[in-house]
Amino acid sequence: MEHTDITRLLAEGDRLMQAGDFAAAEAVFTRILGLAPDSAVALSKLGAALAQQGRLDEALDALTRAVALQPAYAPAYNNLGNVYREKGMTDQALAAYRRAVELDPNYWVAHQNLGALYRHLGQLDEAVRHFKIAHRLSLRRPAPSAGPTRPGCLPAVVAVAAIVAGVLLR
Repeated sequence: MEHTDITRLLAEGDRLMQAGDFAAAEAVFTRILGLAPDSAVALSKLGAALAQQGRLDEALDALTRAVALQPAYAPAYNNLGNVYREKGMTDQALAAYRRAVELDPNYWVAHQNLGALYRHLGQLDEAVRHFKIAHRLSLRRPAPSAGPTRPGCLPAVVAVAAIVAGVLLR
């Protein structure tokens, strides 16, 4: 299978994720991994699909493999942070989110997730700082019609953080 076919399958998996069909997205990402077993992108997206289905241990395995394969892939660290947070592993979540923003300082979703975790931990100064960064960066992102800039990322913490950010930034 050619690179363009894998790109098409990744786009299909992203579309399924956006539609909330996580089981179908899982199947697509698993298919990609059958063709390209060392794809950190597909592993990260698979981890997101698994986490959305509540299969956190499987998600953790996929995401751990993704960051081992591509240590500079910020979305995998962001997704890993979300899974750690869901599992109540706040120290690991904090480290994963910090790594994501270290790798990509313009990754507004990771800043938002980091802000939400800091808020949860009662570190409001850090929470506000990251929410402000996320807000500023999110204003520079392409219009929704251009499609998601970080497809396959877990939205659960982001949705909560967006609400909190709106309250803190008023």
